[in-house]
Amino acid sequence: MSQEFKRHPSFANLYIGRSFCSGKQTLFGSSIKHSDVITLKISPASLGRNLHEDHVYQESVPYIEIDMSQAQFAQAITSLNQGEGTPVTLRRLNGQYIEPCPFEDKRMQFDDEFSQDMRNLVNELKEVSKEAEELLENKKTLSKADREKIISAFHKVQMELGSNMPFMFSQFNRQMEKTVTEAKAEVEGHIQSRLNDMALLGMQVENSSEHMPVIEEAYNSEDIDENFDETKDEGMQMGGM
Repeated sequence: MSQEFKRHPSFANLYIGRSFCSGKQTLFGSSIKHSDVITLKISPASLGRNLHEDHVYQESVPYIEIDMSQAQFAQAITSLNQGEGTPVTLRRLNGQYIEPCPFEDKRMQFDDEFSQDMRNLVNELKEVSKEAEELLENKKTLSKADREKIISAFHKVQMELGSNMPFMFSQFNRQMEKTVTEAKAEVEGHIQSRLNDMALLGMQVENSSEHMPVIEEAYNSEDIDENFDETKDEGMQMGGM
């Protein structure tokens, strides 16, 4: 019986798998590079019918292909209806590959931001000092407006040192904790995948060993020809090693 195929614009196939990269892969929303990523593909599909049973087949190239880190995948499936969703990396859309995601070192980013903030603070201090010097040199008696102007300028600098800088350091510590968590998830996911591979290999070996008693019984049975060529026997055993 020949197989019949049905196609419809609404038919699609979802694939989720693990991909291993030889190098380090950059992912959107992640502060580290990854060698082990979760890949999700949505592709057009067809429905085959053969021997009174349905079979779903993937057709053509995927509509969309995205990559996620171990932590992003866990967040996506455990945080339904929360926030704005989970960041993912778009790899392919409508058959077209997307430009690789750029990587930005968060530590370097904080260093640059902190350096810029310190330059701005130094410039503000210079302006405040200059204005205060001009007022003190040019005026023997400071008016209320002059005093308020100087006090306001110093209060601005004080707020920068007392509030904004500590906030920036707390944000830095928060980002470093997030980076460490991502790195741990990457290592744990890699180890778990290796353990799964080893367990699967062990099951395959165990299943193959179940047939060994049957082979040994056949080899030791009385039905074997006593005139069996030992040279051929030895060669077969060596070939099986």
